[in-house]
Amino acid sequence: MKTAQRSMYIPVKEKRDRREAANDTSSNHVHADSPWLARLISYLIGRNSHAVHCEASSFAVTSDPRLFHMRAKVQLVIDTDGVSDDIRAISLAMQHPDVEVLAFTTVHGCVSVEQATANVARCQRANEVQKPIPIYKGAAEPLLGRENDFCSENIFFGKDGIGDQPNAFPEVLPSDFVPTSEEVAALALIRIAKENPEATLVCLGPLTNIALALKIDPNFAFSKVFVMGGNYYGIGNVESKSSAEFNFHGDPEAASIVLRKLASRIVVIPWEAFFIEGVKHEKEVDFNAHLQYDTKLASFLGTATSIGRAALAKNGRQFSYCDEIAVAAAIDLNRVARKFMHLRVNVELAGTHTRGQVVVDWVDVLWSNEDAEFVATQGKSIDRKLQPITFMVSYDVVVVDEWIKKAVKGDSSPW
Repeated sequence: MKTAQRSMYIPVKEKRDRREAANDTSSNHVHADSPWLARLISYLIGRNSHAVHCEASSFAVTSDPRLFHMRAKVQLVIDTDGVSDDIRAISLAMQHPDVEVLAFTTVHGCVSVEQATANVARCQRANEVQKPIPIYKGAAEPLLGRENDFCSENIFFGKDGIGDQPNAFPEVLPSDFVPTSEEVAALALIRIAKENPEATLVCLGPLTNIALALKIDPNFAFSKVFVMGGNYYGIGNVESKSSAEFNFHGDPEAASIVLRKLASRIVVIPWEAFFIEGVKHEKEVDFNAHLQYDTKLASFLGTATSIGRAALAKNGRQFSYCDEIAVAAAIDLNRVARKFMHLRVNVELAGTHTRGQVVVDWVDVLWSNEDAEFVATQGKSIDRKLQPITFMVSYDVVVVDEWIKKAVKGDSSPW
C-alpha cells in the first residue's frame, strides 16, 4: 500500500450516506460485498428467521425483525502495555460478536512488558475465551533505551497496572508471565500482517514494536492502523513539565518513525479525545454503570480500574474512556467517529519540555465548510512530503458506552 493512501478522509456527505444505509429498515434488506454473499445470507435468512451467527467462518451475520446485516468479521491485532484502560478496551474486542482478535502483542509502558503480558493473559481468563488468543512479548524498553524518560503511573494504575489485587478474580498465575510463543512481537506483527492483509492493528501503548517491525521490514503494513496516543493541542499527561502524551513520550523516536514511514491508513485518537471530551461526556453517560452488573467480567474490570477511579473521584471526575475509543473506532469507525481533523504532523524529539509532543503544521490548514473539519492543504508546508494523518478528535460516547455494557453482560444479541 502506498504512503499516499494513508488518510482516512471521509467527506461528511459520504459518512451520512453510509449511516443512512446502515439504518435502512426496509424488509429483508441485505448488506453484502458481493452477489454470492447476498445469495448466501438470503438463503440463511429464509431458513431461519432468528439471528444467525456463522461462528465457524470469518463472517458475522446479525438480524432483527427489521434489518439483516452481513459483513466480514473485523480482524484485530492489538498492541498493548496492558494497564486498566487497555484491559477494558481489549475486553470490548474479545466480547464483540463482529470481531476476531488474531493476536496480542505486548510492550513496555506503564508497566514492564512482562507485567503487560501477564495482565493480558489474566484478562483473557476473565473474559472466559474458549480458545486462548496468542500473546507475543515485545520491546522491554524504548528504541534509545532512555531511562530518564520513564514516568511512573503507579498512582493511577497501581504497581501491576490493574489495581494491585492479584488474588481477585481471576487469580494471577505464574504461567501468565509466559508468552504463548517464543516469537517476538515485531516478527509476529510482520508475519500476521502478511498472512491477514485485511487485518487492522490497534496500538494502545508506546509504538516501539511497530517501529521495530518497520526497521526489520520497510514494507511492513496493516490495512488500517488505529493509534491511541499523541496530541494535537499540546496537552500532555506525563508530568507538569511536559507537553507530551504518555505513549508518545514513552518512545518519541518510535512514534516519529510510525507516523512518517508506515504505509498504512492511520487514525490517531489523541489525548484530547479523553481529556477534553471526557468532561463533556460525563453529562451523557455514567462511566461506572457497566461495573454494577453481576458478572465476572464486571468484577474484574472493577478491580482493574479501582485505583484510577479512586484517584479521579477525588476531583469529582469519572474514569472515562480512553483506549476503549481506539478499539471501538477500529471495529466500526462510521458509528463511533463524530469529528476528524486531517493534519500534517511531526513528533518533537529534542525539546526539554516538549519531547514526544506532536507538532502540527497549523500554517497549511484550512477550515472546510462542507465537511466542518480542518483539512491540511498543499500550501507552504515545511515538509510537503508528509501525508496528512487523520485525527479522530471527537467520538460518540453513547455508542461506545453501550458496547462496553454489552461486553460486560456478555450480550450475544446484535450490537
